[in-house]
Amino acid sequence: MNDFTWVDLSTFDLAKARAFYERVLGWSYLDAGGGYSVSMAGWVEAAGLYPMPEFFRKIKMPSFWMSYIEVADIDATVAKAEALGAEIELREDNAFGRIALIRDPLGAGFTVNQNEAMKSSRGDDHGMWCWSELVISDLSKAETFYSNLFGWSFTAGNQDQHMIHHADGQAVGSVQVAANEIKGDKEYWAVCFTVQDLAQAAQTIEQAGGQVVDQYETSDGQVLIARDDQGATFYLTAG
Repeated sequence: MNDFTWVDLSTFDLAKARAFYERVLGWSYLDAGGGYSVSMAGWVEAAGLYPMPEFFRKIKMPSFWMSYIEVADIDATVAKAEALGAEIELREDNAFGRIALIRDPLGAGFTVNQNEAMKSSRGDDHGMWCWSELVISDLSKAETFYSNLFGWSFTAGNQDQHMIHHADGQAVGSVQVAANEIKGDKEYWAVCFTVQDLAQAAQTIEQAGGQVVDQYETSDGQVLIARDDQGATFYLTAG
């Protein structure tokens, strides 16, 4: 519990998004109903893609990737998040079970879900989701919020990156403190996917109408920051 289990993309043009990630990550797709597509990295479910809901269109949300965290009690989690200064942007019961979209005190959004069946496979094979990283400008506020909400601990890593762990030491994700010139003016949870060749992926992104924003070194190797052809930010690392 209190760990990332799924990621999906909310996009304005689903067909265009599917074509982009098919080129960049080699995905194929399954129709899960209701306009929701499940991407496949080989025979493994990697992520979801779906048309931007009207609620998000009304508030002029850009296309975005979302990370999901499984919790044991969604009502208790939502109440605690609000007490810690978060904003609850959406609550609903759907095909995934009970979910709530939460914006932390810095504005970074994540979704909590109460459904053990909602899981993606993380891994090092091409096209698979491997990591979620909080990209922010103020580490202290994030550390206070997430340590109180989920019991996570934060340890200094390479340069401006910090690692997040459960109480038992198991890795959860990471935090990257970045300037607005790199991350833009928003705080967000970034999703990272594995590719075989970062240089080739960067070239393909540009050819497919996306944008390579930056590249930086971690203890595990190079990470590439990119935006797809509808502006959604995602990260890539070499497997």
